[in-house]
Amino acid sequence: MRTLLVTLTLLATGLVAPPAGAASFPDELSLDPSVRQLVTVTSDHWSDTRAWLSAWQRDDTGWQRVRGPVRVRLGWNGWVPAAKRRQDTGTTPAGSFRLPYAFGNRPDPGARLTYRHVDSDDVWPYEPRDPATYNIYQPRRAAGSHWRPDFRERLASYGYEYAHAVVIGFNLPSRVHWSASRHQYVAGHRADTRRGGGIFLHVQRSRYTAGCVAGPLADIRWTVGWLDPAQSPRIVMGPRAWVTRSP
Repeated sequence: MRTLLVTLTLLATGLVAPPAGAASFPDELSLDPSVRQLVTVTSDHWSDTRAWLSAWQRDDTGWQRVRGPVRVRLGWNGWVPAAKRRQDTGTTPAGSFRLPYAFGNRPDPGARLTYRHVDSDDVWPYEPRDPATYNIYQPRRAAGSHWRPDFRERLASYGYEYAHAVVIGFNLPSRVHWSASRHQYVAGHRADTRRGGGIFLHVQRSRYTAGCVAGPLADIRWTVGWLDPAQSPRIVMGPRAWVTRSP
């Protein structure tokens, strides 16, 4: 009886694979049929600051777990639904997001996503006073920029933490293009400057994050190399009971 209870507990938390023929966790989610690669990051409670990450591949027989579960860190204030997230709250946005590209302070580990090997000039701003550049990677800080120190990240300064990272498509702007007059990338359709930016899947260095998901180096490096834009990869993250009910 004790063995059965332990097994059922592990199944409920995703720590062991379900029995042959049983539905896998991705089958409980609302996913577009084009999605054939999936990263899930789930825990039990909104207040959790740790979660479990798994990578899944869909083939002709259904979803197969190909990595994990791996223990990861969240923001110091746990989860919040993405639509309610606000800047500087230490919360990790819960929802379903694209995984558009990757970057890192270390060389490209074989990524199929577009990968930027960070140099000393690379900056990620989320300055509310400058909505046009909010939450957009920039190759340098232009002379006329308005980014205050607390509202920009010089990516190279994060060292090991950004050894490899995948950009999570939370609050990203669209129609991004180079402005010859500003010498910066700007957005035609801007991000919401209330909600924050710079949400990444990156390497764990400390006990908490400011809203990102952080995991072991080997697992993040593997994920960067595994993700394939042709497979329409997504990340679904949040309390498990909530993500299975969300459309």
